[in-house]
Amino acid sequence: MKSKVKLIIIGAAIILFILIILLFGSIIIKDKKNPYGNRCDQRENYQLDNKTIKNIKKKFKEIEEFKDIEVYTKLCTVKIIVKLKNDVDVEIIKAKAKEVLGLFSEDELSFYDFALYVTSDNKKSETYPINVSKHNSREDFAW
Repeated sequence: MKSKVKLIIIGAAIILFILIILLFGSIIIKDKKNPYGNRCDQRENYQLDNKTIKNIKKKFKEIEEFKDIEVYTKLCTVKIIVKLKNDVDVEIIKAKAKEVLGLFSEDELSFYDFALYVTSDNKKSETYPINVSKHNSREDFAW
C-alpha cells in the first residue's frame, strides 16, 4: 500500500515537473518575438536604397569638421553614426538631421524609426557624444 502511494506521488511530481517545464518553455519562446511587433513584416516594401544612403552621407559630409559616417538599417530603424574631428554647434547637427528626414517620403517616415549618434574626437567635449532618436509616429528627433 505504501509503495502505491509513493508511486502515485512520484508520478504526480514528474507530471507536474513536465508541465512546469512546458509552461516556462512557452513563455521563453513567446519572449523571443520581434520587439517591433508585426510592423517590420512590411520592411521589404521599404528598402533603403543606395541613393538614399549616399544622400544621407552627403548631408553630413557638408559639415566642416566631418570625419566619418556609417548608415544602415536594423529591422525598422535607420541608424546613422557620425564621427566629427572636432566639436561643432549642435544646431548644425539638428539642421542636418532635419535635412536627412526630408530625403524620405511620408510613408517611409511613418515606417522607420531613426537613431542618430554623433561623436567628436575632442576628448574634452562637453557636448558630444549625442544620441537622439525619432519614433515613426513623431515628426522630428527628440533632442
